Amino acid sequence: MWFTENAWPPMLIAGLAALVCLALWNSNRRRRHLVAAFVCLLLCPGFYFLERAIVTEGERLQQVVVSLCDDFRNKRVAETVNYFSDAAPELKVQALSGMALITIDDDLRLTDFSTNLTNQNSRGTVHFRANATLSYIGQGNLGRAPARFVLTFRREKGEWKIIEVERLNPLTGERMQLLATQRG
Repeated sequence: MWFTENAWPPMLIAGLAALVCLALWNSNRRRRHLVAAFVCLLLCPGFYFLERAIVTEGERLQQVVVSLCDDFRNKRVAETVNYFSDAAPELKVQALSGMALITIDDDLRLTDFSTNLTNQNSRGTVHFRANATLSYIGQGNLGRAPARFVLTFRREKGEWKIIEVERLNPLTGERMQLLATQRG
């Protein structure tokens, strides 16, 4: 498992090491310090590409959430329902109801991801924020609607399946009904 979720910390460390080596080279003009600075500079893009190649389970879960939101927004019924566990049929019904009632514009933004894995990576939660322009049947365009969600996943037959969905008030963090409208 990779020691960091993003490449910036090791890239910054390598960059600082390159600066130290350049300072040493500048003071004594030894070739080995210049070579060490060059190697440290080469490590920076190496760390970037290494981080891109290593995908953690947390990153996989976040990608599942992005795919779920895209399928929900595009009203792909079969794909959307497939993200939910068979052990939680009420969530499948709520997802179908949501797809029938809500239209999400193309300006959907997902941010502020926080992932937590437990039970030897067999369960996980993803907390995230969503913001998009919504239309709700019977109420028309609601404008931009911020939301926070916590999705609880369980690994079933090698796939991540949603077993619980919690919608939170984007400002207070209090629980809300999944399909409640919120006028600002």
